This record gives sequence, C-alpha cells and structure tokens, in this order.
Amino acid sequence: MKLRNGNDSRCRRHLDGSGDEFFPTDQQDDEVVGYDSDSCSISEDVFDAEQADAAGYETDETDLTDADEGDPEDAAALLGGNAHPPEYYIRALEAFDESSFDTQDYAPTSTFLLDRVEEQWNKYCAYIRRHPRACFESVSVKFLYMFFDWLLNQKEGKNGRKLRGTKKKSSLGTYWKVFRLVYERAMTEKLDAKLNRQMHRALRSVADKHGLSNKKREKRCMTIDDLKKQIDMIVSTLEKSFRTGECRLLCALFHQLLAPSGSRPEALLLLRFQDIRVSLARDPEGGPHQIVIRFTLEYTKGYLGSKDANTFPVPEVMWDPCLLLSPHVFLLGLLFANNAFQASGLTSPEQLRVLDIHPEEQELPLPLKESLSETFVFRKAIATLAGYIMSEERIPYGTMAGWIKRIGELAGFRSSTIAYNLRYNAASEFDKSGDISEGLRNLILQHADSRVILRHYLQREIRADTMGIIRGLEPQRALIKNLCSLGSSISKRRPTGLTRAQSASVNNNSHVRELVRRRDDLHARSYRSVDARQKYNNAAKEVTKERLRLRRALKTQIREEFDAQQAVQDIEGQLAGQGFQDMAGEATAGDWLPQGDQKRLVDALRAPMDCKTIEELYDRRDAAINAVAAYCKVEENWHPRLPSAKKPPATAALVKTHAKDPSEGSLLHDALLSVFEKKPYRCFLCVGKARSVKEDDARFARLVHKFHSPGDVTKHFRRTHLKNLRGNEAIRCAACDLVLVNEQHLKCHAINVHGTVP
Repeated sequence: MKLRNGNDSRCRRHLDGSGDEFFPTDQQDDEVVGYDSDSCSISEDVFDAEQADAAGYETDETDLTDADEGDPEDAAALLGGNAHPPEYYIRALEAFDESSFDTQDYAPTSTFLLDRVEEQWNKYCAYIRRHPRACFESVSVKFLYMFFDWLLNQKEGKNGRKLRGTKKKSSLGTYWKVFRLVYERAMTEKLDAKLNRQMHRALRSVADKHGLSNKKREKRCMTIDDLKKQIDMIVSTLEKSFRTGECRLLCALFHQLLAPSGSRPEALLLLRFQDIRVSLARDPEGGPHQIVIRFTLEYTKGYLGSKDANTFPVPEVMWDPCLLLSPHVFLLGLLFANNAFQASGLTSPEQLRVLDIHPEEQELPLPLKESLSETFVFRKAIATLAGYIMSEERIPYGTMAGWIKRIGELAGFRSSTIAYNLRYNAASEFDKSGDISEGLRNLILQHADSRVILRHYLQREIRADTMGIIRGLEPQRALIKNLCSLGSSISKRRPTGLTRAQSASVNNNSHVRELVRRRDDLHARSYRSVDARQKYNNAAKEVTKERLRLRRALKTQIREEFDAQQAVQDIEGQLAGQGFQDMAGEATAGDWLPQGDQKRLVDALRAPMDCKTIEELYDRRDAAINAVAAYCKVEENWHPRLPSAKKPPATAALVKTHAKDPSEGSLLHDALLSVFEKKPYRCFLCVGKARSVKEDDARFARLVHKFHSPGDVTKHFRRTHLKNLRGNEAIRCAACDLVLVNEQHLKCHAINVHGTVP
C-alpha cells in the first residue's frame, strides 16, 4: 500500500501549556492536541475509506505478499477454513457496537486533560443554571467568551484548595484546543470553522483582560558541563534526602540515560529491566573489551497506536576523564547491588576483567534474571515500620521533576531545571553533528519532521556569534555556547532557602495574623464537640498553608532579586578595594561534608584520571561501581535542618563513641539502657536500629536522639513507625533482639518492656 507523505497531513496533535503558539494560523484551524511539547503529524485519511481514492492509495497483488511475513501454508489454511461456524459471526454482527469507534484514541494523559476541561464546562453550565448538552448545541462566541472568563476567575478547586491561577497566554490557548476536542467528543463533529476563527480574537481579549503574559518558558540546554555539576550535586548534597541511597543513584542514572537518548522523560521512567541489555563487546580496533549498554524505550508518545521502539547502544568510555558522567558505573552498581545477573557467580565488578569473548564471536552477553523482567528500573521507596525499602512501583514523573528542580537550585542554577533541558540539548547537538542526518535526528527524537525542532526546541536566544561571522572573524563558539546554556548564570552564592529570620517574617503578614487569631478562638471551643474540633483543625491547616505559600513566594522573590543585588555589592566592594563579599546568610546542611558510605561514593566518582595502565583503569572503575553498590543499601531517613543556635549539630567525636558491641559509658550503651526505663526519652526501635549503623554514618546521631518528653516519643512512635506498618511486614525489636508476631504484640511490647505508650 502506498501512502502519501505524513508531512501533508493537517491533523497534528500537540498539548503543551508553555511552548505552543497562542494564536494559530488558518492552517492550524484543524489542529488538535496531544500531551507534550512536541508535535507529530499523521494523516487521518489512512483511516478514512471514503478518501482512499482521492488520496492516491493503490493496492496491487503484491501488497499482501509484501506485508505478510508469516508462513504461506498458514495463510492458505486460513482462507480454506475457519475456527468458528457462520452463526458465530452472525451473532457478532448483531451485537457489534460501532459507537466505541466514533471517538479518537487518545493517550491516558490526553484523556485526563479532556475530562478536566469537560468537568469545568459542566461546572460553568451548572453555575449559570444551564444544561451542558444544550449549551454545546447552541454554542456561540459570547458563551465561550464568558466560559473562559469564568475559568480564569476561578480561585478555588476541589475541597476548597486555592488555585495557582493561569499566568500565560499559551496556557489559555491550550485550554481552547482541549475544549475543541471536548466538543468534538460530545457532539461527534468539529466546531464550526467560522466560530473557530472568531474565537482567536475573543481569546486575545480575554487574555488582555486578565493580564496574561506572552512570555514563553526558557528552553535553555543543559550542556555536558552543566550535567556534570548536576550529578555531582546529586551524589554529594546533604540538603536533599532521597529516602534511600538507591533512589539518589537512580536520579543520577535518569540524567545519564536521558542525555544521550534525548527521550521524553515519561518514556524513560517506564524502562524495565527487560529493556536493558548488558554485554562485553570486542573492540574492532584491537583495544580491550568494552562494556556496552543497550536500552530500548518501548513506551513513547504515540497517536493512533504505539511507535516503533528505539534502541540506544552506549559503549563504555575506557579512559573516561569523569566517572560522574558514566552510566555504566551507576547501572552496574545498581545491578550488582540487586544481584540482577543471571550468572550466579557474577557478583562483583572485578570479575568482569577476567571474562573473555569466544574467538569466533563479537560479544559476550551478560543476561539479567528473568524474574526482574517486568520490574521497573526507576522504582520508588516506601515507608515501613523499620524504615524505607524499594517497592515495585515506578517513580512518578512529578517526583522526579521535583528532584531535578531542587537539585538544580542547590547546584546554583538561576533558571528552574527540568528534564526537558537535556532533551533540548540533545536536539541541538544532534542538529549540529555531522554524524547524525536529519532523518536519524527525527527518528531519535520521535519527530514527524524537522518543523517540530524549529517550533518547539530551538532557543530564541541565537546560539551563534553573528557579529564574528559578518565581520569574517573566527566565531567564539565556546563562549556563545556557555552564554546560552543553563549554567551561564550558575552561582553557589545564590540562596537555596530562607534564613530563620526570613522564615519567621511571614508571621507579620496581616492575613496570617487574622488566620492565627481565628484559629486561637476556635481552639478554646475545640473540646466541646467533634464538629468544633474539626473546625479548629481546618483553621490550623489554613494557617500552615498560608505560611507555606508566603514562604515560597518570598523565596522566589529573593532568588529573582539576588543577581542584581549581589552584582551591585560585588562592584562596590571591588571599587572600594574590599574584593568580593557574600550576602549575609545562615549556614545550612550544604556546609556539612558527606560521611561514611556517601563520602566513599563521592571520592570514587570524583577520582581523577591519572591511570597509567589498563589494570589501574579497571581498579578506578571497579572502585566506583563497588561504591555505588554499597550506597544502594543506605537508608537516608535523616532530614537536614538549619543548625540551632542553642544546640550544636552532632560532631565527629560524638559519633565515634558508637561501637557494634557498646562498651559501658558509650553513647549507644547509655541509649540502650534508657529505652528500658519506665518513661523513656528515646525511641526503642530507632535505638535498636542504631546497633547496625556504622560509626561514621550521619544517621547515628538522629537514631539515638533524645526527645523533649516521653509524650514526644509516643508521637514519634505513632507517626514514624506504627503509621507505616504493613500487614505482611516482619516485626522485630532490635533493642531486645526479639521477633514480634503482629501489631498488637508490638504495642504490648512497647508499653510493657520499653515504657512507650503506643
């Protein structure tokens, strides 16, 4: 079958609240939306039999043979008989429901957006006392104008939650595109073309009325230098806890695999162990065997069916100057930590150097266990009675996006870091590379044609030394690349949080004071009834939410004003002969150094390339893999806080008083004795866990922490341990070295043996 070029199609799917053009041209009148910052073209005529002849489709006798790769005898058998009698098909024809094929086949994310807009439409119709179906049938410009005006005036969402509000014209344009699909789904026909054109001016008027901004999201690239700083911050920071060491390393691996593939973040998060192949490959140039990783992205954005999966081979860089950028180190460390190789004897990276490839073959596969085939690579951690463990559920995109943004702040980037920064960089580098053709670039990025890159990926900040070019000078490529990258504004002096004084300043806000007064009034009556108590709890939540909102806004304001204020201070300081002076601030967890397994991890990944022999090279690589594997087992249940002026943080001398077999007078010995008192000030489960923690582990001081009162121990026991107890979880008191049968046994043990009220 001969199909016309997909570029001629006018049916395009696009859904991106920040990257699309707000006012579509006449050519875009029939445009529909999908869920991404990319657009892909596809011809609907392929599925329209009435237009087959007009589109120039032809079928000849060879089409079936060319398309069918099955056995000819099977085809003959199929034509000669059937597995069902005629009555089967007669009944099926009578029961067949054609209505299920009337609507388009959208991805779950697109369907979710359509449902949300339809829900808002129904609310609006109910608000003005109209029936939604009747409003669809009599839709007009004035009705749609007032709908979008009402939508932008919405201040509260579900359960009274305050809405952030729409700030950009592009978001309003997205609402309009989604609404057209909602109308088409409900009425089984497209919106009138004249009405569609009239709405362009109506939407401009609505946007101007509400002061929506034309500013688009910055599409800065995260270059390799920026990526190195980002990953270094991931593995070394103490200001961000990932619950488990494996989650921290998975965050780094996500960056490393996203950079060369340029894939969509959701596609990479759906990666399973069956989509990864590890092998030892022969070097055609006669060098040592190299480890090769192949990963296949099975789940990608698609319209009217899934797309063909791309497989990316990533060979090992033997003389790698920076192990922070090596996905082989991180992935192999994760595989060894989870004992993932099918060969039971392959348990350490040192064994890889002794493996050889058969003389008549080019590769030695290192297969993974079949039991891990359906397991996600990027898994999230869940809380249990004793701490955090890795689950079978994948990390949600929102969680990964939050990690990336926070790490970017800690690294000193001014702009918010997003996963698409790496996709933008990949698109830019592929576009400039002589090794990648235009067709291959579109295949890698899953684009229908090159217009997608021009419209959605290329920066509006020109990445070229145009002055040097027109003057006939050598372009300053390195400088221009740096100026247009994410790291051009990096500064470790940029605030990443609020000081204690700044955080407390929100209490002076008039709205906060009013909410606090109302909460205190309700507190006096909260013991009279259940309803009064519920009102007090709601008022307390309102105070907390308003404080958090004001603190977020204050932090954003301080970060936005930092560049100008710090620059003025630097200029005045240098002119006065005083040099650079940092803006006043407080010490944070960023001033503390990694300890224990994390220090070992950081040192191994930062190890310089000073190897002289291949054995030294293997030693450097294997040390990093072992450090990654060891850190996978670490539990990061500590939460860094600003150091208190009254109580200094735990020192190294305090930590070193701990030993596995505590001697009399040591901190652990005293802590163990204290949990058997009638009214203990420490948690017996945490102190028991401290017995298995290393001396230099940052968690030790928190595990033996002394609470203010026995009541605080009870609160901690309920919130941290009992709340996270799972039905099939094994319960053990490490302080007593005793296995407990169930939750009731645990509660009895807590009160009878350790004096802790459950």
